[in-house]
Amino acid sequence: MMVQTERLGVTKADYFFSSVGWLFREQTIHDYGVDAHVEIVSEGYPTGALIAIQVKSGDSFFNEEIEDAFIFRTDQKHINYWKSHALPVILVLYKPTTDQLYWVAISDDSATQTGKGWKVEVPKSNLLEPSSCRELAELVQPEQYIRKLSKLRIDKYWIQKLYEGEEVYVSFDDWINKSLKRYEIRLFCESDSEVWPMVYAPSMGIEEALAHFLPWADFEMDIESHREGSESQWDAECYMMYDKEEGRAIYSQSFEEWYGAPEEIVPCYEDGEIATYSLRLSLNAIGQAFMELDGYLEEDDRFFGQTFSIDQIR
Repeated sequence: MMVQTERLGVTKADYFFSSVGWLFREQTIHDYGVDAHVEIVSEGYPTGALIAIQVKSGDSFFNEEIEDAFIFRTDQKHINYWKSHALPVILVLYKPTTDQLYWVAISDDSATQTGKGWKVEVPKSNLLEPSSCRELAELVQPEQYIRKLSKLRIDKYWIQKLYEGEEVYVSFDDWINKSLKRYEIRLFCESDSEVWPMVYAPSMGIEEALAHFLPWADFEMDIESHREGSESQWDAECYMMYDKEEGRAIYSQSFEEWYGAPEEIVPCYEDGEIATYSLRLSLNAIGQAFMELDGYLEEDDRFFGQTFSIDQIR
C-alpha cells in the first residue's frame, strides 16, 4: 500500500509538470535520493535547465506542522546528497486526501539540523501550481559550463555502462511530417532501459540532435535492427510467387543477396509518417574524459583539512 501511495505522488508531479509543458523524466533506479528530473521549457523550447525532485507521498507527512509550515524529518545522508547534487533539489510533499502538492527548495534556509537529525520546513503557502513555475525557474540559472557538467553527471549511469564495456543502444522515432522536429529517446542495454520524455530539436538534423542530447557518445547503425526492419521491404521488392509443391515463397533474390548494410545513419523502419532509428553507442573523448575526472572528484582526499598556508597561522 505504501508503494502505491508513493507512486500517486510521483504520478501527480508528472501530471503537473507535463500540464505546464515542462519535461518530466522519472529516475527509477539511476539517481539515489531523487525521484525525477524536470527540464524547464520556455516558449515551447527546452532550455537545458534542470531541477531534481524528491517526492514524498502520504497524509502522514503532514502530521507535524508549525503555524506556517509542515515539518519533514530526514537524516544526514539525504541532506548531504541533496545539497551536493549536481542540480538544485526540491522536496515535494503530496497529500492524497486533498490531492495537493507542496514544495520547497532544499537549502541552508529550509533544512536545519536538530539534535537527532534534520528537519525541512515546507511552507503551507508553497502549493505546486502554475504560478510556482517562475520561482522554480529562478532556481536554475547556472552558466553553460556548469549546465554541461551537470548534464554529464545526470547521464553518468549510461556513461559508466559504456565505460565498463556494456553494449548500450539508443532508439527513437522521428515524426517525418512535423514542422517542429521531435524525438522520444530510449536508452537501453541488456539489463535496463530508460525512456526520456518527448524532446524537441528545432532546425536540427539527426546527427546534430544526437550530439546535443548525448554529447558523451559516438554512434553507429544497429545493423541487427536494420536487417530486421528491412525484411518487409525485401519481401515487397523480391517476392515472386508461392510454390505450393515446395511449400515456400519464391524470391528473385535471397535476403543476403539483396541486403546492403548502410554506411550512414538511416531509419531501421519507415512508414511515411514515422521513421524509427536504432543506433549502437560508444564512449567518445568527452565521455572518457568525464569518467577520468569523475573518478578524481569522487576520490577521498586524505589531506583535506590538514594543509594550511603561512598566512593562516599569522
